[in-house]
Amino acid sequence: MKERHFRGLPLLVVIAALFYFAQAFLFRDLWFDEALTVLNFALSEPVSQIYFNYAIPNNQILYTFLLRLWIELQPAGIDPTVWLRLLSLLLGGGTLAALYFLFKASMGGGTILLPVLTATAVSIPFLIYTTALRGYMLSALLVVFALHNALRFAGRADFASWCRYAIFSLLCVGTIPSNLAVMAGVVLYALPLCGIEFYRRRKFWILAATPVAMFLLFYLPIFPQFLAVTRLGEGWHNGFQVLLALLAAFAYSYAMLLLPATGALLAFDRPHYNFLWSARAAIWLLPIPMALLLPVAPFPRVFFPFLPLFLLLLTSGIRDLTALNCRWQRRWNQPVWIIALTVVALLWGFAASWPELRLAFSRRNGGASADDYFFGYYLRPEHTPRETVRQLAELYPAGTIPPVVYLSFTADPWAIMFYGNLAGLTPQEYRFDGPRGRVESLPPGSLAILREDEPASVIEQRFRCRLALLFSNSNHGVYRVE
Repeated sequence: MKERHFRGLPLLVVIAALFYFAQAFLFRDLWFDEALTVLNFALSEPVSQIYFNYAIPNNQILYTFLLRLWIELQPAGIDPTVWLRLLSLLLGGGTLAALYFLFKASMGGGTILLPVLTATAVSIPFLIYTTALRGYMLSALLVVFALHNALRFAGRADFASWCRYAIFSLLCVGTIPSNLAVMAGVVLYALPLCGIEFYRRRKFWILAATPVAMFLLFYLPIFPQFLAVTRLGEGWHNGFQVLLALLAAFAYSYAMLLLPATGALLAFDRPHYNFLWSARAAIWLLPIPMALLLPVAPFPRVFFPFLPLFLLLLTSGIRDLTALNCRWQRRWNQPVWIIALTVVALLWGFAASWPELRLAFSRRNGGASADDYFFGYYLRPEHTPRETVRQLAELYPAGTIPPVVYLSFTADPWAIMFYGNLAGLTPQEYRFDGPRGRVESLPPGSLAILREDEPASVIEQRFRCRLALLFSNSNHGVYRVE
């Protein structure tokens, strides 16, 4: 394929696929973590408090700063939820574009990247986090830039490349501290450029030490808060289940490309092959110690920023298989081969979006309340906190809502508060169980909002009261305390 006639066309296909498939995810209501990020962190006053208000991992600090700026720029007339999600969508498109422009040369041209980037753009895990109010997509974009400059520094050892590498390392770990492990993957990817005796090269040690130094630079001023967050023990208590969820998500997204990607094994057949290049394969193993050796395994979503590294490894396999085709004197036509892979990726994207299939994978990888990659509760049609607030607003016009509203922890209290604020429902006090303690009592006349399948009898016994149902929907039951 004469790529000079098709410059930018592969990326246009990828971005078009992304925006087409993202529509189904862009308009969903906010959920617990997202609403908490906005209300408790992004809207902090003064703005500098965002940095120092590091009480829980939900404050992904540099993303929160960016989100605050994005909120300040919101134009009139656009739905706030859509505007907030657009930020991550732009970051997702930027990640795909950065991978295309910065790595197409090393992959033998942009067309080789086309099937992998297309499969990514239409994959369920990518669509979830490219529309999420979380720092994972920003992290992925920063990893791409950090990797690009790490490779330049490993090849040239020039000061300008190191400065850019250090800046992107700082931004990456400053978004999510666990991204330090992803930066280890960046170092592994750049390792072959440091030479066979890399351990004797100063540039290798600079590459390895820079992310650690940036991590310390960012978190030492808030070290007591950071230490307290590490003691919260949030995550999964079964590391093997975390790895299974991660593996299932990757296989689910790239099922159609895994067999062609085994072309990476053909590298060993090259004359004078430098086995140091195989060090990159260790990147696949980096999640294992994080999942199995930490006291509490991270949530599966914590590993999402590894995605750019995994994509490049996957593309390398397809590149090697395509190169072997050239050695075979073009037994199949390369443009047809790439287009066929891309079409299959698109078709699988449509098939993988089927709700029943997503639900089946979700049940085996965390279930509704813990699934990060397939069909978590916040992705399902019954997650409608905005509808609950609309019904409340009809029942209680402005200024008439009872002064106390109790929200059960499983009823997504932060999402209710977010949409309640937008609708002008501002009781004197929202009460819910949280880090500050459990709710002790509910006064008569207050409201109680429970998840739809949550039995009212449990709340009645706890607070020694009676709950009278006002209304219910697929998401919530709303009661008056008597």
